[in-house]
Amino acid sequence: MPGYSDITTLVTGGGTITFGTTYLIDPQRCSGLIGTGRVRNPVDDRGQQSGFLLHDFFEEGGRGVVGGVIDVASTAARDTAETNLKTALRSILTTTGTLNFSGGSSLAVQWELGCDFPVWSGIVHGFLFGLVSADAL
Repeated sequence: MPGYSDITTLVTGGGTITFGTTYLIDPQRCSGLIGTGRVRNPVDDRGQQSGFLLHDFFEEGGRGVVGGVIDVASTAARDTAETNLKTALRSILTTTGTLNFSGGSSLAVQWELGCDFPVWSGIVHGFLFGLVSADAL
């Protein structure tokens, strides 16, 4: 199963965000989404009999937060990186984008939770945003 450090790109109608260069993912600032889907296990009582009726079991989709730091050399470059990320995320508010992982796996995602850029120090800003996926990973 891929981890947060395996995320390579977020492909959206508003542009492709490449992680590992300008956008550095910090796995400690990420949560959910990967491997967090609960198992839906519908079980009904058997009428007039002992036991249960077991139905197909499925995994739920996932939701989570992706976070890290924007690694740039100037305020102008940081502002451009923030704008590019916001544009990409807004484009998957009502449609799906693709979150790609090294090794070839991917996940269809939509933007679910704000996009924040906490100040770490000087021109160094972080990023935090939430994604949701109907698919289990």
